[in-house]
Amino acid sequence: MKFQIICTLCGMLIALVSGCGDEPEVVVIAEQPDEMIELSIHFSIGVEMGDSTEVFGSITDVCHDTAGQILVLDQTLCGVKVFSDDGEYICQIGRNGSGPGEMLMPLYVAGLNDGRILVHDPMNNAFISYDSTFSYLENISLWSNGPPLETCAVAGSSYAGVVLEFDMETDQPMIIRTLATYSVNREPDVLYYEDEVPFDFADFTSVLSSMMFSFSLTGDNQGRFFYSPTSSETYEVFAFNADGSDLFHITRDIPRVEKTAQEMEDEIMYVESWANRIGMQGVVIEWEPNPYRTFIKALGVDGSGHLWVARGTELKPVFDVYDISGAHLFTARLPVESGSWKFHIDSYGIIGWEEDPPDGFQKLYIIDFPVNS
Repeated sequence: MKFQIICTLCGMLIALVSGCGDEPEVVVIAEQPDEMIELSIHFSIGVEMGDSTEVFGSITDVCHDTAGQILVLDQTLCGVKVFSDDGEYICQIGRNGSGPGEMLMPLYVAGLNDGRILVHDPMNNAFISYDSTFSYLENISLWSNGPPLETCAVAGSSYAGVVLEFDMETDQPMIIRTLATYSVNREPDVLYYEDEVPFDFADFTSVLSSMMFSFSLTGDNQGRFFYSPTSSETYEVFAFNADGSDLFHITRDIPRVEKTAQEMEDEIMYVESWANRIGMQGVVIEWEPNPYRTFIKALGVDGSGHLWVARGTELKPVFDVYDISGAHLFTARLPVESGSWKFHIDSYGIIGWEEDPPDGFQKLYIIDFPVNS
């Protein structure tokens, strides 16, 4: 009975709402003026009408495969569109359905360093996996409450993410959140962090914030792992070596930034209309936006091993860039304003898209790394 309750609650919400060792070095960075490097958009993919290969219904996640090709997970399409590194359409992986290689409600896509591609589909309670030629391999169903959220590649065949479990036996039901690396088994290869937060199914905002919008994660092909708790109060990043030992912990003194009334109104409309559009049931859909912007909205590691931290406090996106010791190298800005920017950053480059574009249709923006970054 407990298993059925957990699967019902978790499956509906996730699908429908979109170590031991020495203490780490704490790198505290005081905010001070530094040189701002300006980023530029190399090209974009996406049109409002026309060639269907370049029309996106709802971009949910983006990544690169090991060949540097661009993988775009379109939740409306229930498929992954594949583009070359210069934006040429190649093919589509998967489609809507319950058969082998088909998807029901995909949330994340990850290109692993062993060449496999994983699509996180909680309605299938599985990762749907494909090989480097985009052929279906298998469904990976190891977890009772769905595969790890915020899936990202680390070294070899390993991937990291957030696994959710539920304790429904206590007076106050709790969500148990585990950040770890996995490869073959449901048990973690390396455990980085675990906590418990209250689970109030009647509180739409609390549930989504605790389950879906709780962490930003990234890894690199050396097995290092990085995460940042989603917060409007604290800017911090935790870094780990491949064996799980602490690498560094960054904090930065940046002023909090209040959202405008229009930002909060747009956020409420976007989240609530999305939940209603996809038919979410069993909870009152009332989103209460945080009045402050999130400090960090994305992490990624470039081809030089530098950690890129995308701030959420700026409408024209700002990226803080650090070396592998946690030392700050430079800051970069993309001079294109939007309140709903999302980013994927890896060794092949930066890909940006707007979650809720003002003109009503989504585009991918391929952003150049600075020279000698």
